[in-house]
This record gives sequence, structure tokens and C-alpha cells, in this order.
Amino acid sequence: MKILIVDNNINPADRGASDLRKFALKIPGATVVVRRGPENDLPKNLEGFDRILISGSKTSILDTSEWTQKLEGLVKKVLSLRKPLLGVCYGHQIIARAIGGISSVRVGSTPEYGWTQIERTAHAPLFNGLPDRFWSFSAHREEVSVLPQGLRAFAKSDVCAIQAFEVEGHPAYGIQFHPERDLEAGEKTLAERKKKGEPSLHPGEGKKLFDPKIGEIVYGNFFSL
Repeated sequence: MKILIVDNNINPADRGASDLRKFALKIPGATVVVRRGPENDLPKNLEGFDRILISGSKTSILDTSEWTQKLEGLVKKVLSLRKPLLGVCYGHQIIARAIGGISSVRVGSTPEYGWTQIERTAHAPLFNGLPDRFWSFSAHREEVSVLPQGLRAFAKSDVCAIQAFEVEGHPAYGIQFHPERDLEAGEKTLAERKKKGEPSLHPGEGKKLFDPKIGEIVYGNFFSL
């Protein structure tokens, strides 16, 4: 299996999408290729890739630039080829924007940083084996606000109505939360926010709320599509 990870991280410490790469490398015999969206380093030919992951980013989903337009183009090409696609956080938002335009995304009324309870609202193969409610890490101010035609939501949280969607008729999904974020990284982010006086959800409660099986199940399901 050949896996493409489109890394959109603009923070130097996060470049390389190591958290997503960690799950991709668990697939026996997998070849993992990481390309950089912000550097216009996107493959022109997607035929050789079996799975495509689009990472998060601190870039605003409301911004438009040469590289974000090319990323939207890549999303449309992946969908036309009907290849399995998963967008995480910013990746989730860019899929919606590529299909429905900028009116499908917005700055949310309440930022969501920290341990978040996700509630399933419908069945979807990506969540096979997950409980109806589970905890995962969130880190976003912006969100998908209106689902474009052909997208179906199947999860929500208290402050974000569209935590996950699928593109009907395609093996393509978006998730707003970060099941790849582990306990240490999550608590580190919340500690940094605390130093800055920024609010967080359930800081210091990661040991009680974090379950490593959530990420294993979500990404395992995606790679099994």
C-alpha cells in the first residue's frame, strides 16, 4: 500500500506530520510519502497512491492563496479518482471548501482546544468499532458550518455540529478532531495554552479521558477501506 500524507503544518515543530505518519507506518509493507502543501509540493500524478491523508494546519480555512487553491484542486482530483481520502481538522475543512466553496466554513462561535467528547450521530464505516460517545483531542477555532450537497455528517460535539462527515458515494471522510494526538502531546499543548492564559477543555484530565484505541480504530478503519 502506498500512502500519501499532505502535510499542511506551518509551525516548524510540526512539519513532517509525524503523528499521522506514525499510524501509516503501522500498515505492514506500507510506503509512506509526505508532501508539503504550503510549499506547493503536491504530486501531479495520484494514480500510484492507494490512500491519501490531508493534515491539519494553523492556516485559516478562510485564507486563499496559491497553495490552498492547489490543495483544493488535489481534493477534487482524488474524488474524481475515487481513492480513499481522509482530511483531519484543516484537512476536514478543505474537503468541504473544495466541494462547497468558502461559504461552507467559518470561524466557530466557541474555540475547541482540549479533550472533547465526540458523539456519533449516524453510522459510517470510518467509526466501525467505536462507542457512541468517546473522547479525543481537538484544536480548532474554525469549522465546517454548512455541509455541501453530497456530504453527510455522522458525529458532533457540544460546540461543533459537524465533527465528522463522509462524501456520499466515495471512500472519503473528514474529521474535525485529532485521534492521532497522543496523551503527552495533548497535555503539552494544553500546558502551553495555560501559560498564555488561553482557555482549554479538561486540561490535566488526559490520563482519565485519553484512549489510544480511538486513534488505532479510526486510522485502522481508514487504511482498511
